[in-house]
Amino acid sequence: MATTSDRQHNPEPVPVPVEISQVSQLIEEATYLIHTNAAPASALLAFHERKARLFEALAAEEPENADRQEVAKSARAQVDHLHAMAERGSR
Repeated sequence: MATTSDRQHNPEPVPVPVEISQVSQLIEEATYLIHTNAAPASALLAFHERKARLFEALAAEEPENADRQEVAKSARAQVDHLHAMAERGSR
C-alpha cells in the first residue's frame, strides 16, 4: 500500500478536462475526411489517433463510466488495427 510520502513523490496524473472545442474540431475533421475521397492514409490514421486520445481523455474524466471506458478501448483498438494494416502494407 502506498504511504503518504510515496504519493507525494509519485502523484497520480490528474486528467485534463476535455473542452467542447476539441470535440468540435474532431467533428469538423471527420466531416472533411468523409467528403475528401482522396485523403491519404496518413491523414486517416492521424485522425483516428486524435479521436482515440480524445475518447481516452473523456474516459479518464469518469473512470467508473463503463460506456466511456468501452468507447475509449474500442477507439484505441481501431488505431492499433490501422497501424498494423499500414505496417503490413509498407512491407
